[in-house]
Amino acid sequence: MGPGLGRGDDIGVEVRGVLRECDVPTVVDGDGLVAAVDPSGGHSVFLGRTAPTVLTPHDGEFAMLGGDVSNPDRIAATRALAETTRCVVVRKGPTTIVSNPAGDVFLSTSGDERLATAGSGDVLAGVIGACIARGLDPFLAAVAGVHIHGLAGSSCAQEGVIARDVVSVLGEIMSKLVNDVR
Repeated sequence: MGPGLGRGDDIGVEVRGVLRECDVPTVVDGDGLVAAVDPSGGHSVFLGRTAPTVLTPHDGEFAMLGGDVSNPDRIAATRALAETTRCVVVRKGPTTIVSNPAGDVFLSTSGDERLATAGSGDVLAGVIGACIARGLDPFLAAVAGVHIHGLAGSSCAQEGVIARDVVSVLGEIMSKLVNDVR
């Protein structure tokens, strides 16, 4: 939930309403993260959920969610936000950190600057959502999604990558991973 929603006040009311009323596994990214934070209640909408929720912020969104971006220990700060929100947090960056409320952490350096492009986070959210839809535990879905997304980005051309390029190689990456497991 989030990519391309926009940032009007009415969007925030709607997003928070959906998160409160539709207690199903949800990945929240981009504009959805901004909209989910209630100016008067912070991230309380996440606390009322029983269904797994995965948040995929970059550092600016991480700070807006209440994460401590000034903390040089990015892992501890990500763990703290996961615990506070009771969500799996995927803190995107050169080393992407995935943490769940229990404090489990996964670090990924797969991928590179080619993924720093508009829409790339939307693709990541979709891959994580697809993994959850296939029945993976949300933390493992986030870990798998981050890894798959990183491999896809790294397999794209060196320059001029757009989100569609990442999407176009996902099938190939998935086939390779499945064959490697066999």
